[in-house]
This record gives sequence, C-alpha cells and structure tokens, in this order.
Amino acid sequence: MKRKGVLGISIAGAVVAIVVIIILITAVSSGPTPAGDGKDETPLPEPVAVQFGEPYAFNKQGYEPGIASDSTGALFYTAHKNLDDKSSWDYPASWFFVSTDGGATWDSPSQPRLRGDLWKTYLGDEGDIAIDGRDYVYFVDTYLLDNHIHVWADQGNYQYSVRVQKTTGLDDRPWISAQASGVLHYLGNNAVEVNGGRYWYYRSGNGGRTWTAGEPVPGNGWAHIDADRNGDHVYIVSESEVGAAADILMYVSDDGGRSWNWDDPVLIGHRDGPGREYPVVSTYGDGIVWVLWNDATNGVENGTSLFIGRSLDAGRTWETWNMTPFQAFFDYPTINAGPDGSVAVAFYASDGLPISPESEWYVYGGMDPFGASQTPSINFTKADPTPTYVGEDLHALHDFFEIVITPDLALNIAYQYYIGPENGHSLMYFVKGNYPTMVL
Repeated sequence: MKRKGVLGISIAGAVVAIVVIIILITAVSSGPTPAGDGKDETPLPEPVAVQFGEPYAFNKQGYEPGIASDSTGALFYTAHKNLDDKSSWDYPASWFFVSTDGGATWDSPSQPRLRGDLWKTYLGDEGDIAIDGRDYVYFVDTYLLDNHIHVWADQGNYQYSVRVQKTTGLDDRPWISAQASGVLHYLGNNAVEVNGGRYWYYRSGNGGRTWTAGEPVPGNGWAHIDADRNGDHVYIVSESEVGAAADILMYVSDDGGRSWNWDDPVLIGHRDGPGREYPVVSTYGDGIVWVLWNDATNGVENGTSLFIGRSLDAGRTWETWNMTPFQAFFDYPTINAGPDGSVAVAFYASDGLPISPESEWYVYGGMDPFGASQTPSINFTKADPTPTYVGEDLHALHDFFEIVITPDLALNIAYQYYIGPENGHSLMYFVKGNYPTMVL
C-alpha cells in the first residue's frame, strides 16, 4: 500500500511532481543578470536567432540611415546624402524611400516636387522620421540652416510641407517623434550646450504647422526621444555628460509633452567610462519602455559594453542588464520596441580585438519577441555575411543606423557599407529578418 501525505497525495507522486516543476523552472528564459540588483537568475537556454534574408542594395550613396514603419507594415527609409559628390544626388538634402511590400522594392515619393536647381547648393544633413496614431508620416529634412517637415498619409500620399528651425544654432541630427493626431515632439541638437542644454525640446499640436518656443533638456549630454504612438507618454533619455562617466537619465511627460519636470529625472543607470554614442529610447506603448547605452572605456583594446534598461511602468522604475554578447568593439548600437512586448537590438561589431587596419566590421541583429514578459534574451547573428567595412577608422560607419519591428514581428535593418575614401562615400542597404514562426 502506498503511503499518503497529509493531503492524500502519494509521497512518490509528490517527488515526481517536484522533479517536473524543477525541470520546467530550469527551462524558463532568464538572460543576463541585471546590473547591481543582486538577482540570481536561472541561466537561459540559447535564444532563437532571427533568420535574415538577402540584403537589398539601394545603389545610392548615403549614410546614417533611419527606418520606421506604420501600422500597416509600410516602411519608410531615410539617409544622409554624400556631400563629397553632389553628382550622386537626385533628390533633396536627405534620401527618402517608401516600401509597401515588406522591403522587397523601394521608391521615392513624387511629391514634394523639386523646385529648380537651388536645392543642389544646400549642405544637406541628417533627416528623421516619425509616425503618429493616424499613420501620418513626418519627415524632417534638414539643410542645417533651414529645416523642412514633409508630411504624407496613406503610405506615401503627400499632404504638405512646413519650414521650421527648432534649435538655437545649426541642427545636426534632429530627432522627431509623433503621437495621436498630429502631436509632434522635436529634439533640436545644438551640438554643444546652449543656455542650459545641448538639446532643446519643442512641441506641436497641429502636425508641425506651429511650435512651442522650446525648453532646454538639462546638461551637455547626448539625448534621444520617443513617444507612445497611441497614448500620452513622451520619453527623453539623456546622458549627463559627454565623453566621461555619466548617469543615464529619463525625463517623462504624462500629458503628451505639455509639461515636463526637468529638475527631477529618473536615474536608469550609470556609465563608468565614456560612452561611444548617445543613449537610445524606444516604446511601443502600454507603459513598456526600453533604453540602450554603451561604455567605451579603452574600447580599441578591450572592446565596448552594451547595457539595456526596461521599464514596465511608463519610465518610473527600471531594471537594467549588461547585454554584451561577446568581446568586440560595438559601434552605433540601436534598439526598437515592437508589438506584443517584443524588442530588438542591432549594432556594427568588429571581428576581433584590438582594432587594426585588418579589422572586419559586420552588422548584427537579434530580437526577443517576449522581452517585456521575461528577462530579455537575444541571439545576435550577422544580418549580412559581407563586412560593412574593413579598417580601423571608428567613424567610417558614421554615427547612426536604425531598426524597426513591423506588425508581423519582422526585424528590419537600415545600414550602410563604407567604400571611401572620402567621408561620404558609403552605400545604403536594407535587410529583413524573420523570427521562426514555430517559436511565436
């Protein structure tokens, strides 16, 4: 006769149940241990890799590409022109392309039309893309001294253009984000601290036609902005200082950017050494916010380190993790929050250390479709088997590239190949990766 426990359960059966529970717990993903919180996380099984397709070559010279998606999955792509060869231009200051077939083909809008040859004399700089809750697309195209916002709806149907200048000086790499019905958030970059801030925040409630006077984001650090497309939260992440140890700070507006408390930022984490690039913030809504930053202490010899932060309560509290996947110099890491709590990260990385004239640089990407519901875990693989650059110039791939998760949970990467020898001679590329459907 089997012995029973106090609840009438056989002791042998209870032992089996305990063993099963232990096995199930061991199989749960946990990822890297959050920095400084003392958690003892169970090790993850190897996360699943994104399966990348064939790269798409635009056959255009450009660099620092950005990408965005609307709720239908239409893709919008921009990049800086090659200023060293104006004969390579056939569009205004920044490139702009639209794809409605998942990145298989790309075209430039027919409007706004070119108005004479005067645009060819402008010193074109970086642009940026934002999409609001109606799927209106806002593209800030900058010539440094005068910026324009071009607006499209319905996957590329031109609406209007507005001339703006939202900084106190030259606007090098402006950021724009959008939400609701034509609510825009603009970070103008002065490149140095001016009247209290390197970046200044501006808001428009009418699709960019008029703007607030502007408020400085405190400090001399680089910053980045994102907003709930269908909500009221706006997020600005800032490093407290450039090229030195710094705090990673978050400013949150709960009323669509109408008010900010610049005196009381949320502390996300601390960087012990100089950062390589600005921190990046991304949200898909529902109070889920992601931040990515790095530490570049003696990176040429020792490599750089990647850190990720996640908030599940609209930026009020944070968990952070060291997400460094292997030893390398990670250049221009970027992050994107996608639907259903998904998150993706991409970067350029050297094939070894120390950095030398023979160093090969590849673009890597990965995604965790369940990142908001578990400790984030990403399998980084080469998104393109061909090196994007060979050499030791840490600026050959410039300052920026971008990714976006589309509603079908595909990872879309806008990136570049450096061909040289001048600064602007790079080629623009796109690649799409899919997460295995059997796992989703």
